Amino acid sequence: MRVIRIAALGMLSLTCALAAAGRAAPPTGLVRLDGRTVLVLPGGVGSIGAADRAAIVERRLQGLLAQNDSKFPIQVQRTGTGWQITIAGQAVLTATSADGLAEHLAAKALAERWAGTLQTSLRAAWAHNQRRSLWRRLLIILLILVLTGAALLALRLARRRLAEALDARRANVPALRFRGLEIVSREQSFIGIARAASILYLLAAVTVIGAALLSLFDEVPSTQRYAQVVGSWIWRPVLVILRGFVGYLPDLFFILVIIVATRLALRAITFIFEQAHRGVITLGPWLPQDVARPTATLFKAAVVVIALFFIAPLIPGTGTEAAKAIEVVIGLMISLGSSSTVGNLIAGTVLTYMRPFRLGDRVKLGEVTGDVMERTFLYTKLRTIKNEEVIVPSLQALGAPLVNYSAGAEQGGLILHTSVTIGYDAPWRRVHELLIQAALHTDGILTEPAPFVLQTALDDSYAAYQINAYSNRPNEMASIYGRLHQEIQDAFNEGGIEILSPHYQQLRDGNASSIPAGYPRRSDSRRFQVDTRLPPESASQAAAGDAGR
Repeated sequence: MRVIRIAALGMLSLTCALAAAGRAAPPTGLVRLDGRTVLVLPGGVGSIGAADRAAIVERRLQGLLAQNDSKFPIQVQRTGTGWQITIAGQAVLTATSADGLAEHLAAKALAERWAGTLQTSLRAAWAHNQRRSLWRRLLIILLILVLTGAALLALRLARRRLAEALDARRANVPALRFRGLEIVSREQSFIGIARAASILYLLAAVTVIGAALLSLFDEVPSTQRYAQVVGSWIWRPVLVILRGFVGYLPDLFFILVIIVATRLALRAITFIFEQAHRGVITLGPWLPQDVARPTATLFKAAVVVIALFFIAPLIPGTGTEAAKAIEVVIGLMISLGSSSTVGNLIAGTVLTYMRPFRLGDRVKLGEVTGDVMERTFLYTKLRTIKNEEVIVPSLQALGAPLVNYSAGAEQGGLILHTSVTIGYDAPWRRVHELLIQAALHTDGILTEPAPFVLQTALDDSYAAYQINAYSNRPNEMASIYGRLHQEIQDAFNEGGIEILSPHYQQLRDGNASSIPAGYPRRSDSRRFQVDTRLPPESASQAAAGDAGR
């Protein structure tokens, strides 16, 4: 009995093991299409197992379904390894002699059976996909239309809000100015912003509508190809630009580093030379305080040029033939059209470091006299005594005679001088005394050094006297001259001496004094007694002559 029990337990264990082994090893060569099993491959081929062989067949069948062809023509051909099944010109599966032995059929018969099964399954899956694709396309088309309408509505609303915001801030739109010069007025700025907003709205609307049309045509099988072609026309340049941008990122980063370093250098130069201009620091005897700012401009220009030399090779397209041709054309234009500009720059640099004048000095450049308001490398701006602004190019300022009145005022005083002509009957010592007295009474004339008189001419009818007086206010030359002339007139009138000229002496009765009333006059002054009436005979003859005419 014990032996029988042991034998029965052994048989039961063997049965359970075989059942478990059968459950654990399901078929591995299942070929599925559209969620259904269409073939069961009995085994693999060579080093390819049954599961891998089935996966290869599934991928090929999926590729055939994606070709959007419902016919699926099939051929069965003999090959070196068996009978090959070809669907729509693509090899899908080969039935080998080992497959025939496993299925108890000839390899050719097995291949023909598999071919019919695959064709039927492909057509059924294609029909199912078409029905499912139609509903999907309808939903996608509806979604595209809804999204397009929402996008256009949002753009229209954004345009309206932007227009209202611009109208509300119309008075606050700033004008575009450069160094005090109004380039674009406030109204023109507003119109430009409004037009830019309209253009952006149109571009956005066209983009949305174009994208929607391409998406709609892509969902229709008959126009899908054309939509893809047009889309490639649009997206290919965009992709090329994006790829170029991504490839350009290392050079762009290098350019950004150069720009940051350049900005830091420019700020350091500005800070150092601005402090030197204000007198906070000194840069030694080689750089005077008044040329610190122009020197900073030269240094900053040099730094910018060096930075451009490093940046230029990193800019895309700079080494192409088109870029070289453009560089030649621009170089010719600059060389032919900027000769005067380059000359003014060089002359302005020379004037800057010659330091013939400073801001605020009263100077005479050629025929123009005025105060220096602005000095650049290209020009010098003067304000004349008539409150006129005159711009003198640096080349002209360097070549014309230059007189700096303020420099003399700082070095002992500027000598202002004017001349009078007095007859020889007036004692010259008395004339000197009156001229010096008038100069000392004039506001703006220094008492030290004292004024002095020079006799500049001894003509036939008069002597010329020149009064020379010192002043430290060259910017008031015109008004000081005016006051000096007034004081000279008062002094000579009070001193009883007439200021005569040959012309004036010839046209008047020399015995009559020209001194105004209220001043002392010479007591022996007498007039000529001249009778301008005609005799009776001459008067009658003159009347008869008039009547005859």
